[in-house]
Amino acid sequence: MELKQIKTFITIVEWGSFSEAANQLYLSQPTVSLHIKQLENELGIELIGRTTKSHELTPHGEKFYEYAKSIMQMAYNIENTFSQKNNHKFTIGASSIAASYILPQLISAFSRKYPDNEITLFQSDTIKVINDIALGSLNLGIVGSQSMNNNLKFERIFQDKLVIATAYNDHFLALQASNPSIQELLRHPFISREDGSGTLKESAMLLREMKIDPLKLDKVLEVNNNEAIKQFIKLGTGISIISELAVINEVKNKEILTFPIDHKLSNRDFYLVHRKNSHLTDASRHFVEFVRKIDLNNLNFDISIDEEDEDDEDEPLNKDKTKKKKTKNSSKSRDFHRMVKPKRIHRKIND
Repeated sequence: MELKQIKTFITIVEWGSFSEAANQLYLSQPTVSLHIKQLENELGIELIGRTTKSHELTPHGEKFYEYAKSIMQMAYNIENTFSQKNNHKFTIGASSIAASYILPQLISAFSRKYPDNEITLFQSDTIKVINDIALGSLNLGIVGSQSMNNNLKFERIFQDKLVIATAYNDHFLALQASNPSIQELLRHPFISREDGSGTLKESAMLLREMKIDPLKLDKVLEVNNNEAIKQFIKLGTGISIISELAVINEVKNKEILTFPIDHKLSNRDFYLVHRKNSHLTDASRHFVEFVRKIDLNNLNFDISIDEEDEDDEDEPLNKDKTKKKKTKNSSKSRDFHRMVKPKRIHRKIND
């Protein structure tokens, strides 16, 4: 029995299909099927029942799934505990907004304080980042939504806003002066993010709360990159719902107009995520502690970490301390949570 086979099995269960597991693991579908066959042959049991129309976990498969998660967690902890070469390394996954607009300054500041550490950054959609952390493929993540995975810890670190972004032209300048409704703005051709995007999920939830069906928008384009979306907006191809953080420079340079969305769900929280009850490398632990000392809403990176504070792993982020001077104008975190639920299917596996 090999860890790669166990990891493949967990991924199939978490994502609900052989084909999606292959995509997530960057393997061919025949390789995924082979891993499961090898696992079943070695155990002498059927883990996944096959029919012509679907696949379902057997009772043995259900039980093995619980063991498999424990095995992968233990393997991760062993590697990080005893592998000295990993003590100064860690991997972090981030959604597009976090990777492009939050982490560059954050990692730069961290690297100045801990110059001997080696960081590997992966950018992907929110759901994949969360899944990779759950599987142990990544140490940490920064994402724009939470999941319902009880094995993960999400800590709020930053609050952004979703806005409607349009071209900076006479038409939209005149429209801006008339204080248009969101319904009026959304009659224009719309540019959407791709499936799996945290921005897409948050904006869809926001629109539904405002009694607007996101499926009825005049979608002309689906793009998986915010920089490309901004270029299309500037060219007048369409409008989009986008992170306010992503268009700060374009608004300042009068290349893009933004319209606020008057609803509490337009406030979007970003989270630092890692596994609960798992051993963090020295480097990743230092990074978590570093982030906890920063008020990202004020982009205040001029901080110091006291040695006596370095073991407060469960301390809430941005919590004021009596020893430390409080940061001025700190933004208060919202109490509401938005959930993204991955395709975690225990019984039925589609393909």
